[in-house]
Amino acid sequence: MSKLPLKSSDVVLDQQEQQIRDLLVEACADIDASDPDRKEDLVLRFTGGWVRDKLLGKHSHDLDVGINRMTGYEFATKLQRFVARHPQKYGYAMQGIHKIEMNPEKSKHLETTTTKLLGIDIDFVNLRTETYTDSSRIPEMKFGTAEEDALRRDATINALFYNLQTQLVEDLTSKGLDDLKDGIIRTPLPAFNTFQDDPLRVLRLIRFASRFQFHIEDEAIAAMQHDTIREALQQKISKERIGTELDKMLNGRAIRICIK
Repeated sequence: MSKLPLKSSDVVLDQQEQQIRDLLVEACADIDASDPDRKEDLVLRFTGGWVRDKLLGKHSHDLDVGINRMTGYEFATKLQRFVARHPQKYGYAMQGIHKIEMNPEKSKHLETTTTKLLGIDIDFVNLRTETYTDSSRIPEMKFGTAEEDALRRDATINALFYNLQTQLVEDLTSKGLDDLKDGIIRTPLPAFNTFQDDPLRVLRLIRFASRFQFHIEDEAIAAMQHDTIREALQQKISKERIGTELDKMLNGRAIRICIK
């Protein structure tokens, strides 16, 4: 079982993270001010693994930023211009931006944009929702709300957000914080549907259970053992991708979970 070292709404940023947060929030305010006809203000969130690891008291080098109303490339371009207009304050805080095209075989289902801020690699991507077909694990992507983005994720513990404007953790599945405290791996939406959409999530959940020595909840285990999900795993996922996940699993601390 896991014990959270911090209060559920409490994430303490280190000095570098705080500087990045302050820069991004100031850039958002500047971008909003230049767009008086906007329908909503820009809101940025640290998403996924960074929030999970921070709450577990672990240092994370994986910073993903979710954006509510523009693509990652659009925001990164505007951020670059903002930094360039304030050289005395931000100096060389930001390096060049690089657009990464989608690559489903590498689990890159959406175009992302990466840069370095104060020496830390950061990925920018818009919040989204996904629609799947029966024959492929490659979803159709559309802009989505923060809640829709949280619900599309593989596990509740990976669906926690840190809102940069409010500086609070958001648990939009209403289960992520409790599951992190109790050491439980579960899907935000019904497990069978989640695995049928993308069977690779079966292996990802097992990997996270191994890594953190967490327990996979019963509904997810039952779905993993269903013949339909086993067939989908064989048909939709390449052997190379399965091999990559297996390698990651076997590096976990609780290998017995992986080989049951």
